[in-house]
Amino acid sequence: MTAVPETSTSAAYRSTGVPAPPAAPVRSPRHTAFALAAVCLGFFMILLDGSALNIALPAIERDVHGSMAALQWVVTIYTIPLASVLLTAGSISDRWGARRLFVFSLAGFTAASLLCAVSPNLSVLVVARFLQGIAAGGLLPTTLTIIARTYPDPIERAKAITVWGATGGLALVAGPIGGGVLTELLGWRSIFLINVPVGLITLYLAQRYAAETLRRASRPDLPGQLTGIAALSAIVAYLIEGGSLGWASPLPLSLLALAAVAAAVFLVVEARTSHPMLPLAVFRRAAFSASIINGFAFQFGGYGMQFMLAIYLQQQWGLSAERTGLYFLPFSVAWVFGTIVLNRRLVHRGPRFLLWTGALSSFIGAVLLLGVDDQGTWPLFVLGTALAGLGCGVFSPSLNAAALLAIDPAYAGLGSGVLNTARQVGMAMGVALLGSLIGMHDTLLGLRVSVVLVALCFFAIIGLSVAYVPRKETA
Repeated sequence: MTAVPETSTSAAYRSTGVPAPPAAPVRSPRHTAFALAAVCLGFFMILLDGSALNIALPAIERDVHGSMAALQWVVTIYTIPLASVLLTAGSISDRWGARRLFVFSLAGFTAASLLCAVSPNLSVLVVARFLQGIAAGGLLPTTLTIIARTYPDPIERAKAITVWGATGGLALVAGPIGGGVLTELLGWRSIFLINVPVGLITLYLAQRYAAETLRRASRPDLPGQLTGIAALSAIVAYLIEGGSLGWASPLPLSLLALAAVAAAVFLVVEARTSHPMLPLAVFRRAAFSASIINGFAFQFGGYGMQFMLAIYLQQQWGLSAERTGLYFLPFSVAWVFGTIVLNRRLVHRGPRFLLWTGALSSFIGAVLLLGVDDQGTWPLFVLGTALAGLGCGVFSPSLNAAALLAIDPAYAGLGSGVLNTARQVGMAMGVALLGSLIGMHDTLLGLRVSVVLVALCFFAIIGLSVAYVPRKETA
């Protein structure tokens, strides 16, 4: 009998004493290509929806007669459930299978998008966005799991993940421009409506070509999930309503108190349960904690800035949605260039170098934005946002690498989940706080304070990366 050669994967499992999982089914290049197309389209839809919506917000405000606080809820009511279910989605994927959860979540996202498009009023739109966020939270973690199952060879898998990452970059470019064009030509509802045919095509590809992943038993942490959602929702609601009603008003103060109580209960639950959603012990490593803070600061600064500036250009400069999208073109193109070209060329220097150099570029860009005032200062806007986008493109792909270098390999999945949750929380809080500031009576002062907060986020990434992220050769 001919001996079957031992692969590096099976050898790695043998060395740990853990039985190796069954090999992935051998599939034709056509099948794997269509499976990759399915997960990339799903990932593209999630990112495109957010970046395109920022441009359309003033049009939504005019159509449904909402306030600045209402606009913030349209964005954050999507991000809160997305961030809240990311960790639990991993355990659901383990029990159901990643492809099954991907298909189920994609169907929900597509249906919720249709509900957004036909929403008769703001209340229905907010509910539909909430459902979109839940579906996106189930969709996002499954994309890389399906890629790993589809491409068992490490080299081919790395190429597939590069395509997946480039898809996210394309969504950043297409979002502001496509959102502006669609809003001007067909109205803001078309931003959601376009998800329907794309979602149906993606569903077909996933069902037909994607292979199911392995299933194993896991126990969800329902008390931790519920208290975590309550704490996050309450603090974001405090930031939104505080900017609208006044920070010391009864409702915002009540929300702040609720957030504090829910957060305290969450910490107690996670410390005592045998299967915590968020094991607190992982934060004992300073390098990992620093990476999590970096992820939060990145989304707070990078995406909060995009939301805030899109509102400012249309409300203060009087630009159309289409022209606003064009103003963001240097930001988006620089981000993609930083990700696809610079990050790949400099990756041998290690995540620490990429983090602090990229964050430095973004910090300089944010400082330049302090000079933005009326439309005559557009060169500062273009240069500042381009430098910020370039820096984000350089360092954002290295956030995962830095977090995984700082955590035990046995907790790699958990570490990635915690980082992505922190990033989504940062985005929700960035939109909430910066949106409240840009809605101040003195809009220019609100802009300046917002930009200072964005600059501080990028400066924090520089300091934490230099102080705690290990060098490549000592990782």
